This record gives sequence, C-alpha cells and structure tokens, in this order.
Amino acid sequence: MAYWRAAIEKAAGDREKLLTCYAGMAALPERTDFAYSEPTELGMIEKESAFPEDEPFVACGAERFRGAWLGRCIGCAMGQPVEGWSSVDIVRWYRDAGRYPVRYFVPAESGERRNAHPSCAERISGMPFDDDTRFTVINYLLLAEKGFSIEPWDVAMHWTYRLAFRHVFTAESQAYLNFINQDECGYAGKPDDAWEVMKRNGVSTYLNPYREWIGAQIRADAFGYAAAGRPALAARLAWNDAAFTHVKNGVYGEMFFAAFIAAAFRYGSVWECFDRALATVPVRSRFYEEALFAKNLALSDVSREELRDTLCSRGAKYSWVHTLNNASFCIAAMFRYPLDFREAVAFAVECGMDTDCNGATTGSCMGALLGEEAIPADLKEAMRNNFSVQVSPYDNYPIDRFADECKALCDRLGTSG
Repeated sequence: MAYWRAAIEKAAGDREKLLTCYAGMAALPERTDFAYSEPTELGMIEKESAFPEDEPFVACGAERFRGAWLGRCIGCAMGQPVEGWSSVDIVRWYRDAGRYPVRYFVPAESGERRNAHPSCAERISGMPFDDDTRFTVINYLLLAEKGFSIEPWDVAMHWTYRLAFRHVFTAESQAYLNFINQDECGYAGKPDDAWEVMKRNGVSTYLNPYREWIGAQIRADAFGYAAAGRPALAARLAWNDAAFTHVKNGVYGEMFFAAFIAAAFRYGSVWECFDRALATVPVRSRFYEEALFAKNLALSDVSREELRDTLCSRGAKYSWVHTLNNASFCIAAMFRYPLDFREAVAFAVECGMDTDCNGATTGSCMGALLGEEAIPADLKEAMRNNFSVQVSPYDNYPIDRFADECKALCDRLGTSG
C-alpha cells in the first residue's frame, strides 16, 4: 500500500497517471489472510450458502402489500430530513425539540435550529420523491414488462429508457455510465452472452469504489412484492438487479432484504423471515457475520442505547452509505421490536447514517409482516395516501393504488408460472 500511496501522490492529479495506478491496484490479488469468501456469481452464492428451496405461489392479502408499500413510504419520510446524520446528532435534535424518544417524523425546530425538509413533522403531506421509493417503481415496471425472466442486461437497458441518469448516485451512476459506454452496447439488441459482456467490460466494477455500498439494498422491495411468499425466487430476481451495479456484500444486501420481504408475506415472525433471508447469503461473508451479530445483540439484555451505540461503533469503519452497517441497523431494529412497526422504524432511523434507506427498508419489512392495520394511524395519516417518484405516471399517486398494482402483478406472474 505504501508503494501505491506514493505513486498516487506522485501523479499529482494527472488523470492518465492516476488511471495507471488504478489499473495496477485493480490487478492486485486478494490478501492471503482475508478471512472471508464473498463470491458475486449467483451459482457460487448458492453453493456457499444454505439457499432455500423454491416455494409455490400462494395468494397474499392486499393488506400485506398495502402495509409494505405504506411502511416503506413512512420509513423513508421519517429518515429523509436527517440523512447522513450521526445517531448522536439525531438524538440531540429530538431531545432539544422535546420529542425524544423518536416516535414520529423529524421536528422542524430544535432549539434555535431549523430543518426545512418537506418531510419534517410540521410540513409532511405525503411522500416526497426519493430514490428509495423510485427504485421500487422502476423495478415494478421492469417486472411488469419482463416478468421473472430478467437478467442484469435487462435491468441495465430498462434504466436507460426509464431512469434519468441524474436520478442515480454512486455505484448506480458509475455502472450506468459504464454500461452505456460499452463498445458492445447499443441498439443492436441483447447479445447471447450478455452477462459475460457486462463482466468483460467491468460494468459493475470499473472506477466503481461504491460497489459494496447500500445502493442495491434499497432496490430489493419490488422483487419481494412480486415474489411474495417465495423468498428463494425473490433473492434470485434481486441478484439480477444487484449484479448490474454491485459485487459481494452489495449484492447480498439486496438478496437478503428481497428474500426477507417475500418471506414476510408468508411467515409469521421476524425469526422465520430472517432465517430464510440469511439462507441466501454466503456463510463465510461479512454480511452473514454482521447479520448474526445484529440479531444476537438485539435479542440480548443490552439497553436500547447500548444496542444503538454498539452497532454504530462497530459500523464506523465503513462509509455511512455502506451495505453492512446500515443492514445491521435494520436487522437489529426488527429483532428488538418484532411486533411494533413504529418502534422498529424509529430505532432504524435513530441509528443514523443512511436514515431514509434504513427507515424505508425496515418499514417495508415490518409492513409486509404485520400488515396495514398494524401501522399507527398518525403515521399513516401523515402520508395523505400520496407519493411521488418523478416517474410517469407515479407522481401524486395514491399509495394504496400502487400497492394494489403490486399485488395484481404478483398474482399475474404467480399464476402464469
């Protein structure tokens, strides 16, 4: 590392020299003392996990779909005004506003400070646009068009027609750029070896240091909804989405939460959903390790504050938008509050870091598990049954209508085989 650090400093901002350094570092072998095995290929993931058996289609009630989508909207909105904040700053904000513990949307005023976000408690009137809800709609549209027969290439092409480049960030923006810059990409159609073409051109990896961040994890929901009750199918669908932009733990995060959400439509507890979701993750991966740690700590007798602070301290070595630390917050929230939608979402947000993502993911999981009736009336009413994602026709669109569309898609795809 000292050699490459010196080479980067010597490059002094020269792009060509920096790219030479990048190529050299990218060619380095994995450390011999690396304790984990983290494949990206689906076949290897299945081989190195206890991947669950496929399950037949079962019809699921509309209240579960409405709970899941409403829950995602509520959780996302609760976290929006404090995205990127530390747990310390979030707790201080609520306390200074006289609203701690966290139980509702972020107060717009805290002492002498003001927060102008439209999702603050005093302003909220529906779910404002956000990538955490936009991707659910984008993937719903993909599945409505392609069904379950999707590959990473199909996801990438769908983005180029449906998703504006300025609506994506970090790993998504780099993979999007890499894809459209491929020599073998264009209007000629889908090559027979599409996945090999994408790998050969480094679509998910070239100049993409964000490839294990949270961007894929927040795209899981539509696959869980469309494959409701079928966690193995949901995880495989999620792989095809995640592999376009991410590798390793970035992929596992989407597979895990897609499987968890799908399981939540069929099974009755966080424990059952967690077991089936974790079965889609390689057992020698960091995601597997962190998921078990978060579960076990949440089920121990540590206080809420100690649980939060331990997870935050443990996750501090990663970016605040990494998959691993943020996933651990969601998992811990659901095990600490397995029957309480409000408390689970609030805890996920209180942990800080990528708060809108974590609130949304926890809300979707808990909403699918508990159903719409378990969502407190004050949180539900704040949504005004309305969301916007800047994707036609889903602006100022009824939350319950989109949820019903997700159920209809699940039923259509499930009964058609």
